[in-house]
Amino acid sequence: MNIKTIRKANLLDQIDRFHSQREFSEKVGLTPAHVSQMVTGRRNMGDVVARRIETGLDLPEGYMDVQHPVVGVEYQYPKNKGSRQPAVSDGDNLETLLMSVRQMNQRLSPKTREVVAKIERAALNGKLTDEEWTTLERLLNCFEKGC
Repeated sequence: MNIKTIRKANLLDQIDRFHSQREFSEKVGLTPAHVSQMVTGRRNMGDVVARRIETGLDLPEGYMDVQHPVVGVEYQYPKNKGSRQPAVSDGDNLETLLMSVRQMNQRLSPKTREVVAKIERAALNGKLTDEEWTTLERLLNCFEKGC
């Protein structure tokens, strides 16, 4: 999937949270015509508009650039070049992490959301090994329990 397709899918998902494209456009500071053109494919979403949507909806930076798992649909990892293999449990770990993040997202600082988005991008791109997942989980458990 390319960035154009990913951003359009994320745009449609975000618009679905609102009653109308107009309500969405007002929330993110875009004209209804601009949103309509992106929905119909007459106009692509650039970096500036993607960041504006993320800011307007209080999403982590880079959210519009990442493919998000759909509940009930197994994620297909890209084929890796080189010796690094994605963790066997990336899909399950990521889904659990994303559910927790979505529930707590409104309470997180912008810096925290940025870090979580980076972890999400790495996992979705198959860049985290089983060992790295274990290390990350240990670190998070330490923060949670107070080491």
